[in-house]
Amino acid sequence: MKVKAVIFSVILFVVNGSSVSAQQNEWENPVKYEWNKEKPHADFFIYERPEDAMKEEERFSPWYKSLNGKWKFTYSPTIEKSDNYFYHEKLQDESWTDIAVPSNWELQGFGEPIIRNIQYVFSPNPPYIDVDNPVGTYRKTFTVPSGWEDREIMLHFGSISGYAQIYVNGQKVGMSKASKTPAEFNVTRYLKEGENLLAVQVYRWHDGSYMEDQDFWRLTG
Repeated sequence: MKVKAVIFSVILFVVNGSSVSAQQNEWENPVKYEWNKEKPHADFFIYERPEDAMKEEERFSPWYKSLNGKWKFTYSPTIEKSDNYFYHEKLQDESWTDIAVPSNWELQGFGEPIIRNIQYVFSPNPPYIDVDNPVGTYRKTFTVPSGWEDREIMLHFGSISGYAQIYVNGQKVGMSKASKTPAEFNVTRYLKEGENLLAVQVYRWHDGSYMEDQDFWRLTG
């Protein structure tokens, strides 16, 4: 998972006979593939001076803050064993592991990398997932730089592999299932002065995993 905070001025498959709209689990409902996410757009960035823009490096912009680095992380082998209150501001996460972002869980000692060519990891019965579904939960505190008042603040994920729920200061900001593509959320109204809490929970498998039956390593994060 690669994360940064930023300011900005056909595949078809058959599901079984059950009604998709009747699905209770969001991660098994192909109709719900994102929520409150910004529309995709051409890549661009804002700089204060032309000479900085010519360098084409985001770090030279005063409107950029990287959230990469150490995050608090906890891993659960199943959804049932994961923390339902991961986004609460008063949750004690001191005992959680420190994990590097960006990274993949499996390369940090959580779960195992899986390689497949033509076989699914789970029994093919879209959109359902019939195997244990590992969950990775991340938390990160940050402050908004001075001078960002009265501006829109976008939270940019370079890529999230899995079904992800995003919370800021205890409030749900959005959801995304689109792996290996950027996901952006307008977090302006969720932020506050001083320390802010970003919490993200990722399920390894979801209905979109049926579209990823390719010859590559299954890695999450």
